[in-house]
Amino acid sequence: MTASRRALIALLAAQPRPWSPRELHRELRRRGVSLDPVSVYRNLDALLERGLLHREPGSRAVRPCSEGPGPRAGCHHAIVCTSCGTAREFDCAKVAPALEQVRRAFRFRLEDHVLELRGVCARCSRSA
Repeated sequence: MTASRRALIALLAAQPRPWSPRELHRELRRRGVSLDPVSVYRNLDALLERGLLHREPGSRAVRPCSEGPGPRAGCHHAIVCTSCGTAREFDCAKVAPALEQVRRAFRFRLEDHVLELRGVCARCSRSA
């Protein structure tokens, strides 16, 4: 793994919320990492392909995959706070039976899926 990819992963791993490629590029430059915007996108694509990152639905923002690559790397289930932006993955084993039931009911050949629950986390609820 290149130093650029390590820097991207380290930056994302230290953040509680997903970051856009533009935000990542700006922060990497602020930290002294020389990486042009095209390289940020290219590196993010490579990390997404390897299952080390997840893309937030409907955006270019990414977050690290807590499970890393492996047999369950295709499970993109997260709970996201709409107030502070924190995102946490949750176990797809509890959701898998329901997804399989839906797949069978619609006679659908599933290629991939993303499940994201949005709401307000406990910390933000307390401070509201």
